[in-house]
Amino acid sequence: MAAFNAKNFTVIIGIPVFLVAGAVLLFFLDPSKCIFFPKCAFNMATGYFCPGCGSSRALYQLTHGNVLEALRLNPGVIFLLVMGVIDFGRYIRSVKISQPFYTLFANLWLVIGLVVGMLLYAVARNLPWTPFTGLAP
Repeated sequence: MAAFNAKNFTVIIGIPVFLVAGAVLLFFLDPSKCIFFPKCAFNMATGYFCPGCGSSRALYQLTHGNVLEALRLNPGVIFLLVMGVIDFGRYIRSVKISQPFYTLFANLWLVIGLVVGMLLYAVARNLPWTPFTGLAP
């Protein structure tokens, strides 16, 4: 049973504080111009885009209100962000009504679907043909 205690309080306060701090950092530091953000090791080693390529730039665009540009750079990170917010809301609800919390990410089929989707996305964004070239960050 989930109950309001110190651990839940830390999670409920800590996650938003951490996310706001990250959003403030991304608002002021452009990942495409700042050396503070590391380059993608997979892309540097292979020349191919991984499923995460463009994530920090997408989040930077999101903090500036450019939702369409964020989706163009990496729709997967926006999808996972939305899922995380939904899951966090479910966690707060479970604490509030003292019910057990089961994360969306504990569903095996959802995780398998996400992994398969990310792999297909990684392949598609590296194809050199016209609809797929738009998936590159």
